[in-house]
Amino acid sequence: MSDLHKATRLPFLPPNRSPAEEAGDGDGSGGDGHGVGADDTHDGAVVLMHDHTVDRTTDGTGAVAMMPAAEVLRLRTRAPGTGAPGTGAFTDHAPPTLAEAIDLCARRGLGLVLEIKATWGIDAEDARAVAKVIPAVAPENLIVTSFSVPALQAFRHARPEIAIGLACLRPPSDPHAAIERLGIAAVHCNTLCTRPEDLARLQEAGTAVAVATINDRDEARRFLALGAHGVMTDDPTLLGTDHDEGQTARAAAASE
Repeated sequence: MSDLHKATRLPFLPPNRSPAEEAGDGDGSGGDGHGVGADDTHDGAVVLMHDHTVDRTTDGTGAVAMMPAAEVLRLRTRAPGTGAPGTGAFTDHAPPTLAEAIDLCARRGLGLVLEIKATWGIDAEDARAVAKVIPAVAPENLIVTSFSVPALQAFRHARPEIAIGLACLRPPSDPHAAIERLGIAAVHCNTLCTRPEDLARLQEAGTAVAVATINDRDEARRFLALGAHGVMTDDPTLLGTDHDEGQTARAAAASE
């Protein structure tokens, strides 16, 4: 897809950040869009949540999969950048729904990297729930990713017109086989387990590549110079806009 490389450079919303908060900030992210993680509530609603539990990023406790949507939406999120993970001030905003995030990005002309936070054992069910929330006419710069192969397969079956990407700790040793089996258009992998030869193999296979999690500017530039189409970082202003051989490289803030 022509817009896929742009999609893999998107900066992520801070975990669970509300569209109401984000809309008041202006863009200010240094990137082309946002990336989010989506999880299903007990009654099948889809909300943005970094973890499978609400403990670290809200004022509540418990597993998202065990809570009805009304309970999740009564919670208040932590303000980003206000302390170590699991600490910091709470906002007046509830965790946003996936529908709100999609609407926000569409209104602001931003792309969206959407990770399905699949629950073990019901991966396909979670993927189908996400697929139902995405409008029939999907946002232009949307890519759906997951660490779960069953989730990706189920989503691909439900919404074959939407690009999907494999999130993984280590890149697949045979990317051609992964592309053929899953129909993926991108691979998002971990810097600790990604070597230059891995990037070269992925590029040769014709898939876009993003790496996580990078918080050092020189390291980010090194991976981009090696051919990564994007980096994921906790700091969406890490690179701002760099120009390298006529291409714009932007940081993507990680929700991994």
